[in-house]
Amino acid sequence: MKENLINQFFNHLIFIIMKKAIFCATALMFGAVAFAQNTSDVDQEGNDNSASINQVGSNTSTVLQGVASNLAYSNNAIIDQKGSSTSTVKQFDGRDGENENNRATVTQRGENHNSMVEQLDDDNIAVVSQRGKNNDSDVYQIGSSNLADVSQRGNGNMSSVIQSGDAGSIEPNNEAYVKQRGRENNSLVIQDNTLNVSFVEQRGHENDARIEQANINPAGGTENYANIFQAGDENEASIVQAGQYPQGSLNLGSYYNEASQTQIGDYNEASVRQEGSGHFALQDQVGDSNWADDFQKGASQKSHVIQEGDHNISASLQNGFGHYSKVEQLGDWNNSDVYQTGGQHSSTLLQDGDYNIHTVYQSGNGNMSTVDQIGNGNNANVTQN
Repeated sequence: MKENLINQFFNHLIFIIMKKAIFCATALMFGAVAFAQNTSDVDQEGNDNSASINQVGSNTSTVLQGVASNLAYSNNAIIDQKGSSTSTVKQFDGRDGENENNRATVTQRGENHNSMVEQLDDDNIAVVSQRGKNNDSDVYQIGSSNLADVSQRGNGNMSSVIQSGDAGSIEPNNEAYVKQRGRENNSLVIQDNTLNVSFVEQRGHENDARIEQANINPAGGTENYANIFQAGDENEASIVQAGQYPQGSLNLGSYYNEASQTQIGDYNEASVRQEGSGHFALQDQVGDSNWADDFQKGASQKSHVIQEGDHNISASLQNGFGHYSKVEQLGDWNNSDVYQTGGQHSSTLLQDGDYNIHTVYQSGNGNMSTVDQIGNGNNANVTQN
């Protein structure tokens, strides 16, 4: 009798345990289903459009290809998300009968990413890849054969690419490449007209990069090249390649300009503005809290700034044609100002030490200045007409 009671007790206990186990497993299953709710909305109007959505986790995706008054033809959208992110792709226009017109490919891994791609006209390509948390990418393309490639790794990075222009049968047209690694970096690329190329690479925290190859007049900009590389924290870099005379009758755009900036360290600031054609600007900063600014107007100006140290300042203004300026600052707290107007001036400066000051003013044509400051606290002032 006693053995029967014991057996009944254990059988009842096992039943209760199994019942609780089944209940818990069922609750976990329904909880997982309730948590992992992906949402996808695809609307297509037009012919031969394609959309492929793959989502794992709790993601939201929206694909809009064509509307009643603006149909889409042969556009392709590919979205692949794992985690909890949001992606929106809007594509319109295209040529009926082509194998492929606009194409958007978005890949997101992690949490709280946001990607927006909007493409109008035909043959535009956008590729977005984000990993980490809270990264944000916006790509807006209007025209033909524009290419945007954005890659972000880390947390809280932001990228915006805006491209417009039509180069006819030439592919690709405007090209923008953005690569960010780290935290809270920010990049803005604006390209207007045709055949402009931009590269931005940021590594570190809270760096800011801005490239504008844009029109401040109807002529716009063509075949400009801009490159920014930042490694460190809280650096700022800016390149503006824009047309001259926005209100005048000359209607000059910005053509065949090239600018490149490299910042390695923290709190550096670099700025280049090019108006006209055929300019070249190179700025290299290695250290902390250096400041460089180049403004080039006219045609065929060349400027090279090298800063190795801390708290150096370089400012250059070139207006006219064919000027050359090189500033090399090795040390701390050096200061240089270069102003060239007219034609074909040359200025070369070496500051090797600390607290040196240099000022050059050249007007007229064909002047040349060479200054070497070795040591500390030197002062040079050159004026040539």
